[in-house]
Amino acid sequence: MAFFLLPGLMALLVAGTLAQRWMGLYDAHRMFFSSFFFFAGPVPLPGGYLLLGLLTINLAFKFLLQSEWSLRKAGINLTHLGVLVLLGGGLLTAIFAREHFMLIPEGEQTPYIYDYHDTELSVFLGESTRVLVPFSTLARGEAAPNLNFTLRALNYCENCEILKREDAAQDFGDKQLHGMARFMSLRPKPREQEAETNLAGLTFEISGLSKEQDGIYIAFDAMPEPVTLQQGEQDIKIILGKRQTALPFTIGLREFTKETYPGLDKAQAYSSDIVVMDKGVEWPARIEMNAPLRYKGYTFYQSSFERSEAGEMTILSVVENRGRLFPYIGAIIITAGLLLHIMIVLRERKST
Repeated sequence: MAFFLLPGLMALLVAGTLAQRWMGLYDAHRMFFSSFFFFAGPVPLPGGYLLLGLLTINLAFKFLLQSEWSLRKAGINLTHLGVLVLLGGGLLTAIFAREHFMLIPEGEQTPYIYDYHDTELSVFLGESTRVLVPFSTLARGEAAPNLNFTLRALNYCENCEILKREDAAQDFGDKQLHGMARFMSLRPKPREQEAETNLAGLTFEISGLSKEQDGIYIAFDAMPEPVTLQQGEQDIKIILGKRQTALPFTIGLREFTKETYPGLDKAQAYSSDIVVMDKGVEWPARIEMNAPLRYKGYTFYQSSFERSEAGEMTILSVVENRGRLFPYIGAIIITAGLLLHIMIVLRERKST
């Protein structure tokens, strides 16, 4: 079966790689590789999960039930075991790996990383209570749970275009517009190829507070100020942004360095001189384009950078992958199996 599956996997790899140019890395990966089926027009085709799953089952049965357990076949059997370890590591990576990004301005520090794709709505009730509204609730237009007033999403876009209010054909009846919703509106547009550049946005309705505050609001990723409301003596703040996670340590950026091609402003290489702070202990490190930092199960890659009025800001890609050792272990086992097989074959030839 493996000989029939391998051509399909090769074709899938080529198609998924070429599609990244038009679809972007995330959408192409999700369509071709992280799926059981995908559609080319009306035709269903097998995705990466299905082909790799069948290949794993085929090799596992071959290894367990049809292997010749003898010294002569020890190298081949060891090589098959290494391939199974690689496939098992790929399964763990698909299930447990998480990709985030981290933004650090020069001279500042942060423990927070942000999800590339998942957006959440945070509702702060006073200084101590934070209610998270998941994307699934926003997408379905349901009222946010665990609030003593009503917050309902009217429309949500993963990547929004900001328009002037007079240029948008939206009818909210007699509901009052508040904050930025008085001057602008949000319209969906195609996702960007680089996920961190997408501007998520939400138009939502508030009711149950007061006549002066009930009405229509908008919020979008990286909005300068949160939506601020009042309920009695309690302050309410509403923020839409990438899902945020706190690391068990902090990273500070001492200096960001960019090297350009001679005579051009195009970046040739860039690096970040950082300091890792963990429970009162600090030590410096450098992250370069081909030299990541690994610490406590996280791998930090130099991804990109941004410029602002305050200075330069590094963008680090942060990968948490519990199966990251399996490719190394599988490759070592495969290499050992192939070397052992060559030694056995050479020995048999010498003896004949």
